[in-house]
Amino acid sequence: MNIPIPAETPDPNIDNPTLPPTEPEPIPEQEPPENEPPPVEEPPTTIAPVMSSTSGN
Repeated sequence: MNIPIPAETPDPNIDNPTLPPTEPEPIPEQEPPENEPPPVEEPPTTIAPVMSSTSGN
């Protein structure tokens, strides 16, 4: 029993081909805001327990 195989499978996206972008979109440069105070990192109020991976269980 022979199964007919078409010589070339038509591209389903022939009308809208998915082409890779030729060049990346430029990232808009954001100007840094003026007179912005530096971020202050507050120390955590609770100390998280440290899990050591070298525990001898």
